[in-house]
Amino acid sequence: MTRAAVLAPGYGGSATQPILRSLTKALAAYNIDALPITFRTSGRRPSRDYADELADLRTARDELRQSHHLVALVGRSFGGRMCAFLAEQEPPDALAIVGHPIAPPGRPRPRDESALAATRCRTLVVQGSEDELGPVAVLERIAGQSPLIDLIVIAGAGHELGSHEREAVEHVARWLDAALR
Repeated sequence: MTRAAVLAPGYGGSATQPILRSLTKALAAYNIDALPITFRTSGRRPSRDYADELADLRTARDELRQSHHLVALVGRSFGGRMCAFLAEQEPPDALAIVGHPIAPPGRPRPRDESALAATRCRTLVVQGSEDELGPVAVLERIAGQSPLIDLIVIAGAGHELGSHEREAVEHVARWLDAALR
């Protein structure tokens, strides 16, 4: 069985974003191929209705589907938002989000909440307990309503993860190994 994951970077990031490099290495240890991407809008404002970003994810996913049986979408922050939006429309074999910016202070994102709540595939969200962009309470409420959503909270980690990044990466790799079977 061949398994793979599209890796989407955080806002303004690229395929060489450090966490994507770490994820690629961690997934390889579980025989899961990774395809890190750079959104064509990287460094600029996102496209209208995220059309370009979703198209970039589809292109990468379709490329992997040509040679792999199971394909996951994995995103960091903004990339995770984009993966959730695509997963709502076109469920992948699994979805993993690291640091979901689902509800920044003073900027509710009902579309983000409804996209995550509507996922119809196995989903993992790894979130820092101190992530100001993605309050754990919002994610707990959504995960509590869906048996498909697993939530792992990393104590003491903020949105940037810092010294907790390796822990987040390992959670994703182990979870994907189990989910993509």
